[in-house]
Amino acid sequence: MAKHDPSRQPTPRRDQLRNRRALVEAARVLFAEQGLDVPLDAIAKRAGLGNATLYRHFPDRRGLIIEALLVNLARNQEAISEAMNCQTGWGGFARYFEWLLLETINNLGYMSALRAVPEGESAEVDRLRTTILREFEELIERAKAEGAFRTDRWIEDVLLVLFVHEHLIRRDREEAVAASRRLFSLALDTLSTRPERGEPREPDEVLTLRQTLGNSLAGLAVNAPALPE
Repeated sequence: MAKHDPSRQPTPRRDQLRNRRALVEAARVLFAEQGLDVPLDAIAKRAGLGNATLYRHFPDRRGLIIEALLVNLARNQEAISEAMNCQTGWGGFARYFEWLLLETINNLGYMSALRAVPEGESAEVDRLRTTILREFEELIERAKAEGAFRTDRWIEDVLLVLFVHEHLIRRDREEAVAASRRLFSLALDTLSTRPERGEPREPDEVLTLRQTLGNSLAGLAVNAPALPE
């Protein structure tokens, strides 16, 4: 008779694996919609499971945050890998940067989760985010070598834009999308050696911001008519 090895863990049953995947996906969706403070019972309900099942798999919120973050980082890795395959470094940078801004609009908990899981807590999280950051820097260096990216701009400048962007997107959805598009356009202009010059007519996102963010900063009612020129 074979001896029992207490160090060997039993193989999870199919239903256990299915429940765990359902909980992680429910957490990822609700973190994206509401942020990391969403009630755990709401996650269990979204997964179609009871609270007891959730706590058997994830005794605390941190485990769910890490698992959801790993899914998001895998999506991020796919996006930047596609950008790395673009013909030019600038094209790849612009493509990935636009994806990243849109992702932070649609996924409110993403950047918060990155900060919530410090280096050293999860080897796989560390591996993915280090790889993504390294490839992002490679895109910028390629664009600089092409003469398309200003040599007096660095990845920290891009991260500064992301910091500002994260605060803008916590506003009304329509306003957040307009602010994101405008910030993306302004960022590309300040990073590029060949900024585009469009028509002097205001783009749609500027018209939206005029009656939302612009009015709010001036102490006016949001969506009030624009002041006469």
